[in-house]
Parts: sequence; structure tokens; C-alpha cells
Amino acid sequence: MIQKMRRAYTLRVNPRLQVIVVLMLVSFCSTAPNLIGQTLPPLPPLSLEDFGPAIRKQVNEAYHAARANPRDAIDNGRLGMILQTYEQYEMAAICYQRARSLAPSEFRWAYYLAIVQAGFGKHAPASATFREAVRLKPDYLPAQLALAASLLASGDLSESRRNYEAMLKNHPDSPQAHYGLGRIMSEKRDVAAAIEHYRRACDLYKNYGAAHYALGLAYRDTGRMDAAKEHLALHQKNKLNSPPANDPLLDAVRELNIGAAEHLSKGVSLEAAGQIEGAIAEHESALKVNPLFLEAHANLIILYGRLGQAEKAEEHYRAAVAINPHSAESHYNFGVLQNERGKFEEAAQAFLSCLDINPFHAEANHNYGLVLERKGRFDEAAKYYRAAVENKPDYRPSHFHLARLLVRDGKLKEAISFFLKTLTPEDENTSLYMYALAATYVRAGDNERALHYMREARQRAAASSKAELLTLIERDLRTLEKRD
Repeated sequence: MIQKMRRAYTLRVNPRLQVIVVLMLVSFCSTAPNLIGQTLPPLPPLSLEDFGPAIRKQVNEAYHAARANPRDAIDNGRLGMILQTYEQYEMAAICYQRARSLAPSEFRWAYYLAIVQAGFGKHAPASATFREAVRLKPDYLPAQLALAASLLASGDLSESRRNYEAMLKNHPDSPQAHYGLGRIMSEKRDVAAAIEHYRRACDLYKNYGAAHYALGLAYRDTGRMDAAKEHLALHQKNKLNSPPANDPLLDAVRELNIGAAEHLSKGVSLEAAGQIEGAIAEHESALKVNPLFLEAHANLIILYGRLGQAEKAEEHYRAAVAINPHSAESHYNFGVLQNERGKFEEAAQAFLSCLDINPFHAEANHNYGLVLERKGRFDEAAKYYRAAVENKPDYRPSHFHLARLLVRDGKLKEAISFFLKTLTPEDENTSLYMYALAATYVRAGDNERALHYMREARQRAAASSKAELLTLIERDLRTLEKRD
């Protein structure tokens, strides 16, 4: 049977809500220091028709508080934070400028202003504001990293490099600083130095997708194709992963978001708790806020499938591929759905569509291998199982199924090596894996190891109440003990 779905719950998108904001004639001053002591830029009037009810209420309350207390830095800044969390950066910048004028020594308003300036591509002004923020709070590492990144984005490689190198003196374990230096070295065509920094970033944070990608390209440029392939594959597995920011100020902004991403997050939590209907309701609420929210559609393929509502699941698959036909996860989830419905040819086609987009997708390789094995195409199936374990070395199901095929071909030593990789971490399948390993040792003539693993399998099967498996293990164990 095809394995359980690989959950596509990636909270990587903060959806851009269509917030209509009408500006009065305001001259946008891009560098915060010039505003200090000057007349406040006026708050823009807002049109809230396109907000959802909860967000409309949230923005409206913050807006009226800022209007009622125009000289209150906190009220002005909070409105900026709410606009920022919905990616309305230019509007948020005006609020932060007001807050900075009212509280010029307050670090957070300078920091937030710099973030939103960078958010709409004003990297030179953002660098100036980040510099002021770092002056106000020189020990806040996220601001130091943001300053160096903004300088790099604005083309000031020398100052960016000085900032990253200064950071590493106090924070030698910062993967972001090493990655930033790697980018600078790449720009300077110093590939050897770039590789060293990218490699250090990957060592410090194993799942650093962007660093693996940059390292893979650098290795490719030097002709080291095996290393390039390894790191590009790691990028595919971790493309959305990055080191934790440890940025409580930015977390405070994110916590204000009650839009689509918030509904998605709640839906993911409910699914993990087994509350499928509640999870579906939250995902559908996310789509009411943002009908083009690809992750919500992709997740609903599986969620509706689990309730047996195949038509609804297909509806969301069609919506997902209409938004982005190159979404590997949407095709993969649809393949899982079709397999569970017994539509194996449709499942196979969906898995192949996924692999056309992302050939490193371990679960799609594994599931397509199962399709091939069901058809008796064992050698081809083994190739896909091998691809799965190459791209995800800890993916136990592929180790198990590949080992089975190797036993079938009489390659017992190699089969044992793959079975051994299924034993950790322990879960409800460990007793089955140990039983298969013990049986392979029997075929290889190693009764001592066979007895050891058969007894271990019996203990785990008994503990997990696997009665049918336990009966088989005890039968074979009695036979082995008579031989011993």
C-alpha cells in the first residue's frame, strides 16, 4: 500500500491581502533621521471594503486609535505593525515614520521602518535606517544581520563584508553571517572562499536550503559534479528551511496576522491532533481570505481524501494546478488520493508529474516504485527506491522495500545492509522490520543474528499488540531455537 501522505503543511507564504489604501498627497521621506523633529506625515484614510470581517475590525481599531492619539508613538507604531503583517509595507512605513518622530530613541520603530523599506525594495534608505537601529541597540543580532543583508542588496559589498566579519567575531556560530559572506565572495568571483563560507553555514544549520543551493552551484562551477548534485538535492529537500531568526520583534509583528496564514496554521495543528473536519474548516477559511493560497488547496486534497470526499479533493487539485501547474506537492498529494481510491494508473501519472518537476522528491520516487512493483517491474521499482533513499537517506519505507527486492534477487548481504537502516528510530513498524531482517539472516545462514533480531521483534510486537505478526514471529522463533 502506498505510504501515508507527505504533509504539505509549509507555512512559507504570508498572503498578500488586497488592502485598498488611499493616500492623501504625502511626500514620502525615505530616511527616518530627516523626519525627527519635523511635522508628522498625515495618516492616510483607509478603505476597508476588501478586508475580511476580522481583519477589517483589527485594522479599523488600530487606525482609529492612531487618529485619536496622533502624538502617541505606540498607537502609530502598532498600526504600522498591523499593516506590515499584511505586507502593506509602504503604508506601514508612514506609520513607523510617525512613531520615530515621536520617539526617536526607540529602537523598534527604527528597526521596523528599515524592514519595511527593504520590503518594497528601498535598500539604500533601508541600510541607513538599519544603521541607525544598530546604533540604538548594537547587541541585537537580527538587526546586524539585516543591515549587512541590506548593504549587500544595495551593492555595497565592502561595508556588507565588514559588518558580517564583525558579527562573526562575537557570533562565530551564525550560519546567516557565513552565508552572507559566501554571497559576497561569489560576487567577487572568489569561489574557494565562497565555498568555505557556504559549507560552514551548512555545517552550522544542516537544513539551510539557500546555503545548500549556493554551495551546489559553487561546486558545479568548479567541476565538482558529485558534490554539486549532493547539495542541490539537499536544497530540494530543504528549499524553504532557514535558520531560526530568534527575532522577538519580528515575531511580535507576525503574531498580529489573523489572515489566511493564521487559518492555515490552525488547520495544520488540528490535522495533527486528528481533528480532520476542523482542519478542513480552517483551510477553507484561509481560502476565503485568499482564494489563490496554493498551500491550502494542496493540503485540502489530502484532508478531503481522508474523509472520503474525493470530488472535493479533486476540486482543490484542479484549483491548485490552475494556480501553479508546477506545484510538485499538489501532484504528489493527488497521487496519494488516487492510489487510496484504487485508481492506480491515475496515481502513477500524478507521481510522474511530481517527479518531472522535482526528481528529488523521495516520497514520489518511493510511491512510483510501489506502482511499478505492483506491475511486476521489479528492476525498475528498485531504481526508484534507490532514488528515494539517495535523496532522503533516513526514509525507512524505501530501505525496507528495496531490501525486499534484493532478497528476492538473492543479494542477501546488500539486503541486510538496507534492513539495518530501518531499525531506528523505533515506531510501530519496527517489529515488522526486525522480523524481515531476522528472516534474511536465516536465509544467509547466520542463525545467531537471526535469533537475536527475532527475539527483539517478538518483544516489540508483543508490546504493540500486533497479534498476527506476533504469531508468525513465535512460530519461526520456535523453529530457530530448535536448530540452535
